[in-house]
Order: sequence, then structure tokens, then C-alpha cells
Amino acid sequence: MTKVAVQFGAGGIGRGFTAQLFHESSYKVVFVDVNLPVVAALNARRGYAISIVGDNPETIPITDVRAILGTDIEAVAEAVASADIVCTAVGANALPYIAPAMAEGLRRRTEPLNIILCENLHDAADVMRKAVEGHLPEEERDSVLSRTGFVQAVVARMVPVPTEADKAVDVLAVRVEAYKRLPIDAKAIVGAWSPIENVEPVENFEAWVERKLYVHNCLHAVLGYAGVRAGYEYGWQALEDTGIFALLCNISAEIEVALTAKHQLDTRELRDHTDDLMCRFKNKELGDTCRRLARDPIRKLALDDRLIGTMRLCQEYSEVPFELIAVISHAINYTDPDDPSAEKLRMMREEHGIDHVLREVCHIDPAEPLGVQIKQCMESEPQ
Repeated sequence: MTKVAVQFGAGGIGRGFTAQLFHESSYKVVFVDVNLPVVAALNARRGYAISIVGDNPETIPITDVRAILGTDIEAVAEAVASADIVCTAVGANALPYIAPAMAEGLRRRTEPLNIILCENLHDAADVMRKAVEGHLPEEERDSVLSRTGFVQAVVARMVPVPTEADKAVDVLAVRVEAYKRLPIDAKAIVGAWSPIENVEPVENFEAWVERKLYVHNCLHAVLGYAGVRAGYEYGWQALEDTGIFALLCNISAEIEVALTAKHQLDTRELRDHTDDLMCRFKNKELGDTCRRLARDPIRKLALDDRLIGTMRLCQEYSEVPFELIAVISHAINYTDPDDPSAEKLRMMREEHGIDHVLREVCHIDPAEPLGVQIKQCMESEPQ
């Protein structure tokens, strides 16, 4: 009997990553999306191709798919009711909007169901669970939730956003890197787990979350801010700069020490992972710009995000590399008139000063040693 995977979100991750894993595991994929042209194209063609770009380019055909418009609550609920696995990749802000149909579908089934959450949100599983809970009748709530697994995932495959020119040629075109591991929280799974290609249930899930945030995301941000500052357009160009490469290496060395100490990770495996990341960052075909990597500095400077979070991790378990403090100062001073977050940050700096930014955005006391170091770094370098 054919297994069915319902994929909420037919964008870069849904179409360009998880659908491939489901397809390679002999699942029929049913997409749910609100993008009418994408839904229509998927239903007309019943398939599409994923372009793997990099040193070993490859085209992966994804077949036997269909799509449901997200506004068709009845059809979506029925798909969830009969699914073998459900996955979301809709963006954190959209989770509440898919909850009504998700809840209705869960009500209609008696068998356990796991929902893999591929969202860039630390507590996506809790957010989705609470959103679904709010649409369940009180008398059914505990029963439905007890047989539903809200399973967080760590998405690390890099998928560039298609340009308007790309979409004009083919609305379903998607380019991705070859990397395709998907760790998920083993402790959140309910019922029996049917293996899915490259989906890896892991026990120490928080370690994987922090490895993604404090290694992958942090180094990507470092590359972005350093690259913009040096005048490079693309991340791969910046990485070819020996000074920027050394910057990433110095910062990553302290991060590895801290993560290993906190989570008892295998030092060699973590080092290999970082080395692999550096190679992946060099993939010219992804076309990742430094400005995209630097985009949204307010989020990147948040207490538990990739820059300040990494700094605090190193402060507790290792040493804070001076180079990371310098990058944080660059991020605080970052300007981009096309980036609303950068513009908001600029106005905060100009209207209230750096101390205000440190307190309100970074949650750093301007008088503590790290706050003082950041300000000294900002004062000593030309802007």
C-alpha cells in the first residue's frame, strides 16, 4: 500500500528538500500551499525536478505528487486524516494559519501521527502544538494530542531563493546543495517510527539545534558581515579572502571547544562538520550574497540567536574570541537601506545610542566587560 506524506509548504525546503527524502522513501507526496500558480503546476505536471548544484551536479526527478490549496480546509483535513507522515515548512509566522485544518484532520483519525516541523523557530514544536490545541474541542483535546507527535527538525540544507527570472522560466524550478541530512527530535516521536531516507531521530536533540545555530548560522552571519565590510558581493568570494577565512577558523575553533564541553560531542566529528561547512559555503552555484547572509541584524543580534548566543556560549564554556566581538560590532553598525531590520537598527543607533541597542537588542549590559569590549571595538574601527 502506498504511503502518503503531507507536506505543508511547497517552497524551497518543502519542494527542494523534504519531498526528496519522502520520494526516495517511496512516499507519495501531497503538498499543501497557498501559492496558486505552484499548486496548479504541481497538479498539472504531477512532478518536477530538483537541481543539485555544486561539484557533482545532478537532476533529481520527483514524481507522483499532487497539491491542495491551503484554503481548502476540508481537503487539507482529509489529507491529514489519511497521512502516514506530515511535515511543515511554511515559515514560523504561518503556523497558526495551518492549525485549523491540521486540527480537524487529527480529529478524524485514531492512529498516531508524527508531524515533522522544519521551521526556523527554536520552539516550533510547542508553537504548533498550542496552535492545534486551540482548535480542538475540549472533550477531544487530550486524546488527540496524546497520539500526535510534534517533532522538531534541524534543517541545514542550503536552498537559494529563486529569482523572479527563475520563476518566470519554471515556477517549480528549485536549486539545492547536495547535503540532505535531517536530524529530528527522537523523544517527541509517538507510536512506531517508519524509517525515512536521511531523516535521523536523535536523542540529544538540543545539541543538534545548537550545532546548527552556533556553528552553521553563526559562521554564515560572520561571513556575511565580514564580506559586506570588505566589499564582496557573494559569500564564496569573501571566503576566498585569506583574512576572512582565518576569521571564520578562529571563531569556529572556540565554538567547537564550547559545544564539545556543553554537550560532550565528539571533537573530531564536530571538526569534520565545520570543515564540511566551509566547503559548502564555497558553492558558487548557490549564489548566496553577503547581504542576504547579513540580512535582519536585529534577529541575528538577539540574546539566543547566532551572534550573542554564540558569544554567551563561548563565555560560559570556553573563551570569547575577540574576532566574534568585532563581528558583533559590525552587525550593530550594519546598514542596508533595502533591509527593514537594518534600517530600524540604524534609527535606534542614531536616536538612542549604542548603549540602548546593547540593552534592548542584544540584552547586554553596556557596563559589563563584553559590553565595554564591543563599544571599544566600535570606537576603534572606521565605520
